[in-house]
Amino acid sequence: MSVRVNWLSPAKKILAKLLAMLLKMWSKTLRIEIDAKSLQLLKTYGHRPKVCALWHNRLFIASHLFQKYFQGTKMYGLISPSRDGAWLSEAYRRMGIHAIRGSTQRGGCSALFEMVNTIREGHTVTITPDGPRGPRYSVKPGIAMLAQETHVPIILAGIQIHRAWRFSSWDRFYLPKPFSCISVAFRVILPEHYAASSVEQLQRTIQNILCKINAKSLPKYISTAPIPTTVC
Repeated sequence: MSVRVNWLSPAKKILAKLLAMLLKMWSKTLRIEIDAKSLQLLKTYGHRPKVCALWHNRLFIASHLFQKYFQGTKMYGLISPSRDGAWLSEAYRRMGIHAIRGSTQRGGCSALFEMVNTIREGHTVTITPDGPRGPRYSVKPGIAMLAQETHVPIILAGIQIHRAWRFSSWDRFYLPKPFSCISVAFRVILPEHYAASSVEQLQRTIQNILCKINAKSLPKYISTAPIPTTVC
């Protein structure tokens, strides 16, 4: 069954352009702190095709991280076909991030096929594995299926926003306050370390690592199992 993808009207595209300009100015006020291990990881894998993942409620910082650390690769983001996704895809387009419209719930097969082709063409795909509607901090199998099909590094982002407003949405979205500090840590799972894993095993590994590297800002009930020694 085909999925209806929402797009913006010309008038709304103008508003999206203004939104993108605001996001750029807002992001420039933020201070990013990143550890040496993460910087070395980006130096090693930043230019290679890969899958990147962050929790949905940290999406505001995604474009800023791309512009700061991933300029050596063409970035695509999996964005919902909904009306909200239409706004996000247009704003991100203005900041150099291309949209793949779909989700694991709506248009999942076609979106997965497009992501596989995008990676095989040498580009990077970013996913929020608990999106687009949750449950919050719960990894769905799509990212593991994508990695198993393409055999590329999986880069996971830990993002701690020290001063932020929180929305009342399902994901309790973070909106960083201007001039706030954001601590960032990246970890990578290499293809040779997950090649023998099933989709379910890799899904659990991604879940554990994302929870661990974001532990300071996660609810106490979220499990944070130790990171496997094979993770860089």
